[in-house]
Amino acid sequence: MDQEAEYLKKRFIDLSRRAETKNIVTFTNFLNLNELNIFHQIRKELYSSSQTFGGYDHAERQMVAFIPDALSYIWEYPINAICFMPSHPKFAEPLTHRDVLGALMNLGIKREMLGDILVLSDSIVVFCIESASAYIADSLSRIRNTVVRAEQIPSADFHYEPQFVEKDSVVSSFRLDTILADVCKLPRTAAQKIISEGNAFINSKKIQQSDYHCQDQDILSVRHFGKFQIETTDAVTKKGRLRYHYKIYAGGMIDGTTKGTASGSTGRG
Repeated sequence: MDQEAEYLKKRFIDLSRRAETKNIVTFTNFLNLNELNIFHQIRKELYSSSQTFGGYDHAERQMVAFIPDALSYIWEYPINAICFMPSHPKFAEPLTHRDVLGALMNLGIKREMLGDILVLSDSIVVFCIESASAYIADSLSRIRNTVVRAEQIPSADFHYEPQFVEKDSVVSSFRLDTILADVCKLPRTAAQKIISEGNAFINSKKIQQSDYHCQDQDILSVRHFGKFQIETTDAVTKKGRLRYHYKIYAGGMIDGTTKGTASGSTGRG
């Protein structure tokens, strides 16, 4: 893992150097939370400015764009969105993130070429690197036993609103291990293990300190459990416990199914 991290750091620095010396915008492939965390660690060492984006707001997997200071032209992320819909909705089976990812892997598509996979109520939206979009749209015609048809969505027309399950709770403190244990319904020792093993992220940054103090509007992502938005309050119970509110991204298991509503015109392009 250390070797992979060192390779990524060098890759980020090389891409930023290339952006600055050649006066062009350079991009990574799609990065997962661990890789994004490594990027954030070395951001101050880069030769150019940088931005992250995954094709839509709230995206989990994102690309990094390295932007030269002397940039004098308009640029866009090389990201396309493809909407898959059942050709015969009456006979369509329920599909999961794993089903879609497996079908894409069977086409020979590498994971780093794919962004988030949104499994919506009546369709599936796959974000991918631009160079692979035509091949994916033309080649993926079946997911498990469901025949699907593909339409590419102009990124400017795509809008996604995640759905939430909202809950109120009380905790003894806003320490990360306390909050994580509460939202994931785990013993505190199990929460501390998750944190120490590097499986908890606040606003896409890995946090391995159990005593990290969660802030209002923090986005907590817990690998294999889900994604949560924390909303702290000043309210205190008679026993001195802290009241707070949190939102669960419905179906939003990390690297799993993400549910919500999407809108936008569609058309092959």
